[in-house]
Amino acid sequence: MAESICRVGFIGLGRMGAAMARRILKAGFELALYNRTRAKMQPLLDAGAVGAGSAAGAAAGAQIVVTSLMDDQSVLDATAGPEGLLQGLAPGAVHIGTTTVSPRCAGRLAALHAAHGSDYLAAPVVGRPQVAEAGQLVSLVAGDACAIERANTVLSAYSQAVLPVSSTPAVANSLKLAINYMVCAVADLMGQVYAFGEKSDIDPQHLRVVMQTMFSHPGLQEYASRIHERRFDDVGFDLLSELKDVQLILEASTDARAPLPFVNIVHDKVLTALAHGLGAKDCSAVYEITRMCAGLG
Repeated sequence: MAESICRVGFIGLGRMGAAMARRILKAGFELALYNRTRAKMQPLLDAGAVGAGSAAGAAAGAQIVVTSLMDDQSVLDATAGPEGLLQGLAPGAVHIGTTTVSPRCAGRLAALHAAHGSDYLAAPVVGRPQVAEAGQLVSLVAGDACAIERANTVLSAYSQAVLPVSSTPAVANSLKLAINYMVCAVADLMGQVYAFGEKSDIDPQHLRVVMQTMFSHPGLQEYASRIHERRFDDVGFDLLSELKDVQLILEASTDARAPLPFVNIVHDKVLTALAHGLGAKDCSAVYEITRMCAGLG
């Protein structure tokens, strides 16, 4: 443990926050807690943490303060409110914000801390509460490199990996939202496939095996690489062939009366790609239409 980090403040003891706070306490740090519902503090107080009556109180004397709250407003209130942590935080201390907030909010928090003379690290985490309990979260950290280094022992208390992603805090929250978008989209996609399967008399166990195989298949990694590199001329499955399959999927979902809404989006993008002369490219070249829609050159 770095000698300079003795006292850590922790604000917000939901399921994720409580698990992270326990890891910090187990790592040997002096831990000061604040949570609006005091009963949630009690198990950690029994384990040796000290309680505070406000966010400012939890931050007082702490070299690092961690927030794990609900949304933009709750973090802003806990930071800059009348009894917010900036009222107790010493200049030069570091605030680690683990909440999934908007990139705009991350920028505002960074500005508040810069004016105060302290550092803000956007550090949203990837993982569920059980993963936090095991100290196996992934922390996506953005901010001043020296502040990241100072906070590393605290971040490592609950993380298996601490990934510095940028010097700009908003970038970490943009990355977390990108990850959450993929999770939400894939979860909904799985549900759509199960519903289509049920309407089409497919054994759900067969779908389960297919999904377990598909989502660990190296072919998906290959698509990710092709898109990353914009490498579409080494064709494995061309866009003309994809159009045929997409039309078959639309027809089957219509016959089954089981909507597969993502396929309509893919269908329109594939048609647009064909209209732009990309028919002989690999199917992953539909990314070029996505880029075009986003105003990217």
